Amino acid sequence: MSADDLAALNEQIAAMARSGLPLDQGMESLAREMGRGTLRNVTDELARDLRAGHPLPEALARQQGRIPPYYANLVTTGVQTGRLPEVLTTLTAYARSVAATRSTVIEALFYPGVVLGVGIGIFFALAWYILPQFDQTFSDFGLKLPAITQAVLMLGRHPVELIVLPIALLLGAFSLFRVLGRYTARGRRVWAKAIYYVPLVGRLIRAARLAAFTELLAMLVEYHLPLPTAFRLAGAASSDPEIADRAVLIEAKLRQGVPLTDAFRDRGFVPEWVTWLAASGERRNALAPTLREIAAIYRRQVDSRSAVLRTVLPPLVVICTAGVLTVVFIASVMSPMITLLEGLSK
Repeated sequence: MSADDLAALNEQIAAMARSGLPLDQGMESLAREMGRGTLRNVTDELARDLRAGHPLPEALARQQGRIPPYYANLVTTGVQTGRLPEVLTTLTAYARSVAATRSTVIEALFYPGVVLGVGIGIFFALAWYILPQFDQTFSDFGLKLPAITQAVLMLGRHPVELIVLPIALLLGAFSLFRVLGRYTARGRRVWAKAIYYVPLVGRLIRAARLAAFTELLAMLVEYHLPLPTAFRLAGAASSDPEIADRAVLIEAKLRQGVPLTDAFRDRGFVPEWVTWLAASGERRNALAPTLREIAAIYRRQVDSRSAVLRTVLPPLVVICTAGVLTVVFIASVMSPMITLLEGLSK
């Protein structure tokens, strides 16, 4: 399920829990009103399991692969403590923050993508429709086209071999890389590292994932889950495989009785200031509020980098696209016109 679907499902369950409406009847009614999709299938199957007598945490656990594993554990904690609506409300805020970060990145990249697409379309129009006219004229006068004009014309004459096929190969390699990055552990790690090397976007995504991890970890600690278990579940919920792997290592250290400071340190997991703050919060018996402070710091980083992404990337892409098109136009169109005028004047 996507973060939006999880937030929608969570809001439905929270609303029914607050109103005292029987969950099986309420979810069955909601499923009938939904369109086709993963959210409807999950809601329908949850209603079926609840009617069959399965408790809500067990019904959620049976949706393994569709619902993150930490979700069922959180619901179990809410049921045991009698604070299910509060737990679900907190979880909704978490899911919404994850979805908001994803939307920010997509919106920031949409306009530059459109501009780049228009620029590529103008280049192809130049190669396919405008420059061939120069080729015929130069042939009639027995003149030779400049090298750059010939290169652009070559692209226009052989678009499949020189443009379509390379793009198809690149897209195929990217799709294969993405599939391996989704279904294999090594591929997920390589994919995550590749994303982090992308200028502007990489550091934003990294900060957003650390913010989401620390927010969820704070939530789990706040609802009295054992710290090793909280690390494991928060790591499993992360879309960053490195965070998940490091969280498992920290869980093992904590179960061995290692203090949180030592478990954090030398893991290559978070900066030193995060380790220091977390250890300070644990000593003061205020680990959950401290983790929320760390998450807030990362959220501020996300906000500032999102602002930079929205304000810097679009004009940068526009300037680069306009500059490249201008250079290509001058070199491939104006240069042969000058050459033609010089040839006619002789």
